[in-house]
Amino acid sequence: MKSAIALVLLLLAAGLARAEVSALNLGLDYRLRAIGIQNNDTQPDTRDNLSYYSHQARLYMTGWLNEDVEAGIRVQSVSIWGLEGSTSAPVSRYPKTDGTPWIEQVYLHMPNLMNKHLDITIGRQPIVIGDGMLVSDDQLGFNALRAKIALPRRASLDLFTAKITESLEGHNDSDLNGVVGALDQGDLRWELAWIQENNSGPSPYTLAGATTTAAHVVRNFYDLRLFGNLKDAYYKMEVAMEKGDANVGPGGVNTTIAGLGERLELGAQSDTAKFGRFGVKALYASGSGDDPGTADKDEAFRASFAGRWDGLQRAGWGQHFGATLSDAYSPSSPFSPTDTGLPPGASGIKTMGLGIFTVQKIHWTGSLDYYTYDSRVKVAGQNSLGAELDAGLSFRYTGFVTFNLGMAYFFPGDLYGPTASKVTRYTAETHLHF
Repeated sequence: MKSAIALVLLLLAAGLARAEVSALNLGLDYRLRAIGIQNNDTQPDTRDNLSYYSHQARLYMTGWLNEDVEAGIRVQSVSIWGLEGSTSAPVSRYPKTDGTPWIEQVYLHMPNLMNKHLDITIGRQPIVIGDGMLVSDDQLGFNALRAKIALPRRASLDLFTAKITESLEGHNDSDLNGVVGALDQGDLRWELAWIQENNSGPSPYTLAGATTTAAHVVRNFYDLRLFGNLKDAYYKMEVAMEKGDANVGPGGVNTTIAGLGERLELGAQSDTAKFGRFGVKALYASGSGDDPGTADKDEAFRASFAGRWDGLQRAGWGQHFGATLSDAYSPSSPFSPTDTGLPPGASGIKTMGLGIFTVQKIHWTGSLDYYTYDSRVKVAGQNSLGAELDAGLSFRYTGFVTFNLGMAYFFPGDLYGPTASKVTRYTAETHLHF
């Protein structure tokens, strides 16, 4: 693995050196996590515990060929310790999880076209729209073409098209397209976006609580986002309407897609001379669920490329449950990119959260967060998915190394059954960045 990564970086370095690069940047992001989960499946009589070490290594090199052209490459390796090179490595959103390196990014960036009004990036690149409610590459990269256009009066336009899968023959490709318009007005930033997922090949599809196969799926998202950056405070509001259609099941039944996603987040902080910095934040997020009584309509809000993962750790709300608007941690398939993680019949997730944090002596950060989760669709009159209490402690050792400790208590709701009991997750992490 190390020799393959070194070879890739050396080849790029040689090419950049011949081009008389004016600025060359080399770096490494490395995360090592130790995870311990007690009562993973929420059922105390099974004694289902899970523990492992995982790592994520990301080596990168970027260089400016001149003031107008930048080239870059980022190579990543993800694995669970002890499963390197194994055929039993977990299946996840990432192409390899057995330690084999793969290309996360390789791109050409030209930011100064048309008198610095046009910024173009070509190749495998990161794409995150807003906070990732609709689109995030999750440090995977997209094979994409992207153009950013600077407009008058502090307005801008962001256009991209990404190739997700290619069939070569036939028309079974999968594409992701988007247009984002933005306007900055003082402390406010408005964004209006259209995102399209177009999957012409067979793919898993969840409808009325069951997983089947869809021959063709088109999802269009119409999104409005507002971000307010105030002095020592902020607020974020996002509303997305989903429209589309799918050919579902063996008979290719035409299914109408109509979902709604909402998110509101508030935060504030204050510095004190004696007690350091303190802050508070609040969250409301909701994604509509699918009504099982409408067989030809899917009301669930599902963004296939929403932000969900940070390595092999979920990146949603809650250290353990990791909720998005449509899915969460799956006890039976902890690394699955397709499993919703929800109990049978549940669909759509409403999350409410409240958190506090403090920064002490610059290097120390402590946090305490509490979340409640509900299914947007009731099952036998019940909709509680549970609640979670998280505690975190971080220590910055110089500017390069950070140590993180986390502890989460997940309390299953009614939908997990009458015998479900508390899940405890412990996390220890070392993060190196230079």
